[in-house]
Amino acid sequence: SVEELRKLLSDKDAYENYLHSIEEVKQLDSDTLRNDLKKSNVTLARHNLGKESEMAELRNQCMIIRTTELATAQEKFLDAQRREKEILARSSPASILNKLQEAANAADDESESLHRNLLSGELEVPGFLQKYRQQRVLYHRRTLLRLAA
Repeated sequence: SVEELRKLLSDKDAYENYLHSIEEVKQLDSDTLRNDLKKSNVTLARHNLGKESEMAELRNQCMIIRTTELATAQEKFLDAQRREKEILARSSPASILNKLQEAANAADDESESLHRNLLSGELEVPGFLQKYRQQRVLYHRRTLLRLAA
């Protein structure tokens, strides 16, 4: 009835008495159910504790895999960084200008060598002229390129 509902809402003791009079609540309150739950919880806890050593072993294996893969990846990364630095160093403007200067010096040295060979009689004038002119043109071209840069 409405009056009983009002009493249940206003009186805590009446509410508690009514609640504990319900059959399902009585079953939940029974000791056998509690004991069964406790036993199943203990069983599950023991089962979980039994798996602890297996979990520790798996964690160790994961750590080993991570560290070896990390070391390999870091090694590859450092190698790639080193190669990048080498490539950047080879293709830097200063490096290219130095290579151009070296190439111009090599052409100059070659033309000087041809000149010495002519003076020593190892080369004839017609062969000397063609080779010497090619080396001097190459030398001047490289020198002009370097100066223009």
